[in-house]
Amino acid sequence: MKRARVVVVGAGVVGLSTAVCIAETLPLCSVTVVAEKFSPDTTSDGAAGILISEFFPDIPLARQRQWFKDSFDHLFAIVQSESSPEAGVMLSSGCQIFPEVPADTKPYWSDFVIGFRLMTDRELKRFPNHKFGQAFTTIKCECSSYLLWLEKRFRKAGGLVQQRKVNSLEELSISYDIIVNCSGLGSKSLVGDAEVYPCDRRRH
Repeated sequence: MKRARVVVVGAGVVGLSTAVCIAETLPLCSVTVVAEKFSPDTTSDGAAGILISEFFPDIPLARQRQWFKDSFDHLFAIVQSESSPEAGVMLSSGCQIFPEVPADTKPYWSDFVIGFRLMTDRELKRFPNHKFGQAFTTIKCECSSYLLWLEKRFRKAGGLVQQRKVNSLEELSISYDIIVNCSGLGSKSLVGDAEVYPCDRRRH
């Protein structure tokens, strides 16, 4: 049986997460990550992700809740594993404070983080210019560590890495059967009529 040739464009968190998912789930596929920049030079390297979310009015609430739950469950499994220190994924407790009471005092993601509660008046006295706060424990991801861990995991699953600039998606269609575009900010400079699958950003 001929192995499907898959290329993932982009080596940020979204690109490497997608590549890992394909390589580990579909071992009959040959998966290659192609990117001009890899860690420590990606946009993702500059981020340390704290897992909370905004509400997007154009997306059904049920879908947003499922996205957040899937992301939290996935990352929490890493927190509980031996890979947590190497992956840079850990629990982080803190608070979110507001100068005025927000319209939604209990956001939809509050059901999934740990120990969500409203801050007391006594606690808010530490922040005299703020009238409302929420305390909770969620997940923190140090992306510089996470990227290296994802790449190591991808290579272990048989994935290939190629560092080069991609000028168009069309040029990749000669060598690959499926193109997954995870180029992020770089996607504006890419053109092509190939069969392209934009990646789902909710997966981490």
